[in-house]
Amino acid sequence: MKLRSLKSQGFTLIELIMVVGLLVILAAIAIPNFIDFRKEAKNSSTQAALGVLRSAVVIAAASIQLKEDPSNPTPKFPTFEEMQKNSFLDAHPVLKGNKIIEGANGVPKNPWTQATLPTIHFNKILNCPAPKGSTHPIETHQGWCYLESTGEIWANSYLNGDTPAENNF
Repeated sequence: MKLRSLKSQGFTLIELIMVVGLLVILAAIAIPNFIDFRKEAKNSSTQAALGVLRSAVVIAAASIQLKEDPSNPTPKFPTFEEMQKNSFLDAHPVLKGNKIIEGANGVPKNPWTQATLPTIHFNKILNCPAPKGSTHPIETHQGWCYLESTGEIWANSYLNGDTPAENNF
């Protein structure tokens, strides 16, 4: 039986440096691509949540139109308070108590809400006086903006861009 010499075991310093160098190069190429996927994932999640919210507003407006006052052709949307509480209130006596957004979670979370805020701010609905493309003047980067007069709802954040105009949600 032949014993191996100590020199034939392990890797040389040059081999280890080459492997570490290759790993650093691969990481430098891969990490920026993964960071970019996070932004795309948040944007997709925001669009999905807005689809749910906008559908709920349209369905609620149709319910108000059909059940509350079918003779009035002017579209009526849920009030800001109803959207905030996710339930029809006294303003709509026939629908009172019904949920606007069904499901266990109710109002979906805005993925672009500032991460340092408490979780209650992620699905908060704010009464925004200006049309889409702006943010709530006081509570930026949290929840959703709702414009009661038109039924518009959008993400109350421009963290996916540099200005409110870049908020294309």
